[in-house]
Amino acid sequence: MSSIYTNIFYIYAYLRGDGTPYYIGKGCGLRAWRHFKKEIKPPKNKTLITIIETNLTEIGAFSLERRYIRWYGRKDLGTGILRNRTDGGEGASGRKIVITQEWKNNMSKAKVGKIPKCTFTRRSYENGGNPKAKKCQSADGQIFNSAKEAAEKFNLKIKTIQARCRNNVGGWCYF
Repeated sequence: MSSIYTNIFYIYAYLRGDGTPYYIGKGCGLRAWRHFKKEIKPPKNKTLITIIETNLTEIGAFSLERRYIRWYGRKDLGTGILRNRTDGGEGASGRKIVITQEWKNNMSKAKVGKIPKCTFTRRSYENGGNPKAKKCQSADGQIFNSAKEAAEKFNLKIKTIQARCRNNVGGWCYF
């Protein structure tokens, strides 16, 4: 049975210090406490997050979300106090992303000429026995067993190579 028919959804509100809501949303699990890009941020004080309705189906949650947003009104439309950017009811539960060939081609064209993100590996058997050495690949495809080796070849400081590889996970460092 689909999750839209189970009672796992809720309606939540982000409150201002005076107790008035500034955002109404629909969620399940920890959604009310999570923040995603381009969304209204939850309050830093987590006690200002309140669950208004619980034990809802997805359809019921969408309906109540729309009702609450209509009740309090939206700032962007000049009808109320909420910072919601939509009237509600159009969430992304169960959204399926379809990747077309056209989309793949556009992404490939966008990446042409750009240096890939830096990543590194700590596999000692690939790096001459040094477990901390990072295997690197230059933009022109040359492979080096360590940042030191790459720095010597290109007459750069080791710190320059290391800085490009910092805070990434994976198997290669590109510079």
